[in-house]
Amino acid sequence: MNPLRKLAGQILTIGIEGQDTSSESRSLLSATQPGGVIFFQPNIASEQQFAALVSQIRELLPNSHPYLALDLEGGLVDRFRNLIGPLPSVQRAAQAGLAMELGEMAGRELAAFSLNVDFAPVIDLGPDESKEIMGTRTAGAVPSRVVAFAREFLEGLAKFGILGCGKHFPGLGGGTIDSHLGMPTIVKNLSALWDQDLLPYRELSGQLPMVMVAHAWYPEVERELCGTTSPRPATLSPAIINQLLRERIGYEGLIVCDDLEMGGALVGRSIEEAGVGAIRAGCDILLVCHNAANVEKVHAALVIEAERSTEFRGLIEKAAARITAAKMRHMEIATPAKSAERDLNDLRNRLQQLTDLIDKRISDSSQRPAITGK
Repeated sequence: MNPLRKLAGQILTIGIEGQDTSSESRSLLSATQPGGVIFFQPNIASEQQFAALVSQIRELLPNSHPYLALDLEGGLVDRFRNLIGPLPSVQRAAQAGLAMELGEMAGRELAAFSLNVDFAPVIDLGPDESKEIMGTRTAGAVPSRVVAFAREFLEGLAKFGILGCGKHFPGLGGGTIDSHLGMPTIVKNLSALWDQDLLPYRELSGQLPMVMVAHAWYPEVERELCGTTSPRPATLSPAIINQLLRERIGYEGLIVCDDLEMGGALVGRSIEEAGVGAIRAGCDILLVCHNAANVEKVHAALVIEAERSTEFRGLIEKAAARITAAKMRHMEIATPAKSAERDLNDLRNRLQQLTDLIDKRISDSSQRPAITGK
């Protein structure tokens, strides 16, 4: 494979259609050699089918040591819901003080199918104005509570060799538009963001293998950092990614651009422009989650821009090198390793026990009499 095409592929984490590796999927994987594959509920029909699909993809990507990923937050975002059962939400696990146990359960489920990345936890704050958008996906509106939840959830994942990913930087708290549909505007100045939404990233910087950046616009932060007033999502902002995340916070892990097919990324630009812009802004991994034609467009755009610009080629090389180095540091998850014993009945029993324990903790807490002073 052309070296530039290989470099561009390593940067992509893609979704595929269907429940097996069709000729179209095989062709796409062969042509792009992506550094990762992300699965969704439509990819998962049964235990045997999904295990076979994961194995086939590993065989088709022998040299890229792929990240094999799922969004397994719990509650509203749970790709194993139909196969294993509903994982409790972040909100309920946080209320019950069982973040570690939720992370362990998610890790156990992912490891059972030889996956190695969970695009979780959500570490956005959950103020009242964004409840309609975030729902039960956050641990609350208090930064310290979000930090405590995320730290334990990540430790739970790590017990099963699963890499977590904090999202959505620099914080969707306060957003009133779903970034799948459009670009939210978060009107907070840098000081407020630093003390509130960015506290989880500051506290967890050394514990987060990956950070996912949001397709949201932060006009006050952009103005303070670089003087720009033009609307652009954080995923395309060098000020937010390089100045804020890399330099001020000192984050050294992998930076993931949220799905480039989302509406928030495509306001006023093509998916090719968004992909190139995200790399220029400082992202390492680009998600293209659903459409094969879009995967091909982004892959081609990265190659064309790298052929045109030596500066951009340097950015591609740096991102690919960072990904490869991270995979080597986590070799046990970057190669076909021994998965946890896959016993779906055992997983379902453990999941039910966790659900019951969370329910009991919350029920007991609500029945305690309020403490009043004299």
